[in-house]
This record gives sequence, C-alpha cells and structure tokens, in this order.
Amino acid sequence: MKAAGRQKLDQRAFLEQVHECRDNGYLLSSKKIGSGAFSKVYLAYATQERMRHNSKLASDLRGKRHTMVAIKIVSTAEAPAEFSRKFLPREISSLNATYKHLNVLYETFANSRRTYLVLELAARGDLLEHINATSAHRRCPGLEEEEARRLLWQLVSAVAHCHNSGIVHRDLKCENILLDDRGCLKLSDFGFANRSGLKNSLLSTFCGSVAYTAPEILMSKKYNGEQADLWSLGVILYAMVTGKLPFKECQPHRMLYLMRRGPTFRPGLSPECQDLIRGLLQLRPRARLALQQVATHHWMLPAAHALFCTTLCAIPEKPEKPQLQTSLDNVEPSADSDPPRSLLQLWRPQLQGTSHESASSLTPEPPGACPRQVADSAGLQLWRTETAGRRVGRSRHPLLLCSIWSVPGHYLVS
Repeated sequence: MKAAGRQKLDQRAFLEQVHECRDNGYLLSSKKIGSGAFSKVYLAYATQERMRHNSKLASDLRGKRHTMVAIKIVSTAEAPAEFSRKFLPREISSLNATYKHLNVLYETFANSRRTYLVLELAARGDLLEHINATSAHRRCPGLEEEEARRLLWQLVSAVAHCHNSGIVHRDLKCENILLDDRGCLKLSDFGFANRSGLKNSLLSTFCGSVAYTAPEILMSKKYNGEQADLWSLGVILYAMVTGKLPFKECQPHRMLYLMRRGPTFRPGLSPECQDLIRGLLQLRPRARLALQQVATHHWMLPAAHALFCTTLCAIPEKPEKPQLQTSLDNVEPSADSDPPRSLLQLWRPQLQGTSHESASSLTPEPPGACPRQVADSAGLQLWRTETAGRRVGRSRHPLLLCSIWSVPGHYLVS
C-alpha cells in the first residue's frame, strides 16, 4: 500500500508539472533523461506560440530543425534550504559568468514548489555512455587515441575558458561531459563550481566524486581549485583511452595509497599519452601540467595541427586592394582575425621555447566534430553510482552546456 500510495503521489506531481509546463509554452513528455536527489530532467517540446515569444529559443531550434528541449525540474520544496540558498544560485551565477552563446539555457520559470530550467538537449548523452558504447563496438576498452585527443582538446578549451573567467568547476568527470548532435563536447554541471577573484586563493570544501577527486582534497587540505581540476582532467583522459578509471577504491585512504603508486597502463597505449596522463596525475599540485602545457604537449600536436588547418581553410580569401598596406607588421587585427590570434597565443610557448605562460591566454576553438559512434552496451567496464544531486544554468562558451541534467555520483570499475 505504501508503494501504491507513493506511486499515486508521483503521478499527481507529474501531472502538475505537465500543466505548469504547458502554461509556460512547453509540452512535457514522460521520457525521463536524467535525475538527481532533488531534480529530474525530461524531454519536452517547445510550442510554436512559445517560440514566437522567445527569439533565442526560436533561432536555435530552427537551426537544429526540431523543437526538442530538456526541462530540468528542481524540487525546491524538497531540497534543503542550503541547496536553494547557496548551491543553485552559485551554479547559475557561474554559468552566467561564462556565457557566450545564446543556445544553452533558454529560460527559467518557477513557483513556490518547483524551479524549471529549459535547456538545450544534448542528443548523444554523456561521455561515459560514449566510452562504454564505443568500447563494446570496438570490442576493445576505451576510445582510439585520435578521438580521445580530439575530445580532450575541446575539454581543455572549455576548462581554460572557465579558469580565465575566474570559475573552477570542482566536479569534472565523464558524467558531466555531454555530446551534442554533432559530436561536439559540452561541459555541464556547475553545481560545485566556485568563483574566486584571487588567482591563487585556496578552497576548503570537500566536493566532487572520489574517483576524480585530487589527493589534496582527499587529505582534507586547503587546495587550489584550478590545480584540482587538472587532476580530474588526467582521470578523464585515462578513462577515455583505457575504458576504466585509474584508481578503484571508495575509501579515501585506500584511494590515496593507489594514487601514490601511480597509474598503470595497458599494452599498446602510446608513450606520449602515458606521459601526458602522468603529467596531470602528479601528487604535488604545483607539479601538474598547466592547461597551456597540456594544449602544447607532443601528444596533442595532431589535434592542434588539425585545428590549424581547419582554421586556415575557414578564412575566406579577400581580393587585394592596392590602397591597403601590405606589410603585416602594420596591419591592425580585425574581428575576423580572432581564431588565428588564439592559435598564436596557444603556440607562443613552443615558438619561444618556454611553456610558463599563464593558461589565461589559452582560448582555442574545438576542432571538427567527431563522427557519431553507434554500438550496443554489452560488456561495459564503467558504470555510474547515483548519489546526491544538484545543477543547472547557462553557459557562454561553445563547449559549455549549462547543465542539461543532474546525475551526480562517481564511477566504479568492473
């Protein structure tokens, strides 16, 4: 009877949500695409009337040629007061601070019991699902290094944009990296993000997932958020190329023991990739490679070369005008010259023989989208364990997706 009563309450609550979404111009479907402790995310459709009143929504969906969105419903009545007062506003603030594009968070509406966030739909799910599906399709754990390199390049660009805006993510993991319908990477879930005005300020909150958490956080030390994000990047890269996590323990003290021993690698993984992973998974935070060094690492060179060629091909040819100066030294850069200028910033450390430049100068655009991989999910090596939830907002970087769904937790290895 208790189960039946609970089911009736859930059905009644869902019907209320359907009516509230319809009143605001959205048709909520019963297809749930994500969930957290205090939130659920459903597939929904924008009505023509709603699109007439929201030019941002209409413009983006016309380009996508569909009307599908993701609606995250946060139960503010059930969530702790601290969640509504601290974490949700902080997440939205962080995403607003990094906002550049208008196709992420379309709008929000709320009542006394719920907050609704209308978000871009990430059609291909998260990176964990992609790793598992590709591993099953290849019958070999992990992604090919070429694809992992392309995805890491995009992730480095997104994280660099956050750090340059004074935002540290603090919960980087495969679940929080989404893929859109073109295969482009989107960084999501800023529920634990923090904004600091001081470059080297230290944090003390224990947050994130144990499998991705930096050792200094596990040791309850004050830590630099940017350096903690770098450790998580190393774990994500390891997961991409091996199909598993580098350290398999739930207890912090056992994790620390494995971290001190360092990661082990499967046969066949290139020495350059191993070197990059080791450079990120350094116990001493200051010994970790900076984002600038990751982007210019020799394992990353093919991705940088592809980006450079793509950028050159994208620059339109302009007819020569005799009245214009022909000396490159005297030509002022135009707005169209931003991508090449970013490339020069990216490669300057190598050209000058140094890699000590700040990561704030790194703003590379992602290389071409990777093709979609379709496979069944047999024999997965990674799976998620759901825990508490949080999230959402809107991002402004092409690789930042304001949290499409909230499925927190950590990963275990079979």
